[in-house]
Amino acid sequence: MFKQARRLLYFSVLVLSALCVLVAEKPAQNRGAAALHIRPEHKRAVELWLTESPNLRVATIADCLNKGGLAATRKQFGRNYHPYYIVGDFNGDRKQDFAIALIRDNKRETPFAIAIFNGPLGKNSVPAYFSEEWDLSDGGLFVGGGGILAGPFESDNCVLLRPRGRKYVAEDCLEG
Repeated sequence: MFKQARRLLYFSVLVLSALCVLVAEKPAQNRGAAALHIRPEHKRAVELWLTESPNLRVATIADCLNKGGLAATRKQFGRNYHPYYIVGDFNGDRKQDFAIALIRDNKRETPFAIAIFNGPLGKNSVPAYFSEEWDLSDGGLFVGGGGILAGPFESDNCVLLRPRGRKYVAEDCLEG
């Protein structure tokens, strides 16, 4: 009888410990663990900035609903293409910038946001551009057109985020 009670207690402690670990890991997964595709210095800047926005998280491949479009885009741009993270010198200052898509989990329609960080990154870097109310579920971010293209895969129905000084302005792709 004593052995059974000890086994039951041991098993209960294991189960409760596992549950505590799983519950404690969930916020980390939303914030950073899913952001393995981001360069470490960019990841640090985004995580620090996101401490002020607890409802936002980095968009992942799982947020892309157009798997066929993503596969075709990866054939064109390479298998490491990530639809929600791009790096380049977007504003022509010869310093590395990056753009990242984020998700506001408490929104159903247009849950995406886009943040563009100009380089070089400092201790308290903030985006040069931040905008919510995007639907990138069937597309992503691309470099082109003198800025950053945001929109559906294989479509000209997109928005061009064009640099203006250290900021960015949004234009319809068909206008330019």
